[in-house]
Amino acid sequence: RETMNRSARFVLMILAIICFISCSDVLFAAETRLEKPAFKSGKVTVTFADAPLETMTETPFAIKITGATGIAISDAKLHVSLDMPDMPMPPNHPASTWQDGAYRGTAIFTMAGAWQMTVNIQRPGYDQEQIIFDIDQVMMK
Repeated sequence: RETMNRSARFVLMILAIICFISCSDVLFAAETRLEKPAFKSGKVTVTFADAPLETMTETPFAIKITGATGIAISDAKLHVSLDMPDMPMPPNHPASTWQDGAYRGTAIFTMAGAWQMTVNIQRPGYDQEQIIFDIDQVMMK
């Protein structure tokens, strides 16, 4: 009976290890998060689904705008631009739409190096606000 309990514990331990390894990509999924103040007492948070960011890869992103109360703002119109500050680039304006509590879109970085994401935010009753996020490094794929 003791041998059977030991065998059962061994099998359960092996199954747990297999489960942990197969789920580790989900458990330890890396993301890139940038945050800046906006609208006097609110903030804008950009979260890219990958870290490190890589060239020529469709990278989902979410932009969450919160007011002073911490509640997500859903009535804004956004214009997003991706540029390399040290190099002239062709226009790169990923679209973003409101979905599941954030403005969501997909970015493609065409070259390795430092980038900027400029988010122009227009809300009813407010002046337009421009937030610039520095992306220190996009890696070659």
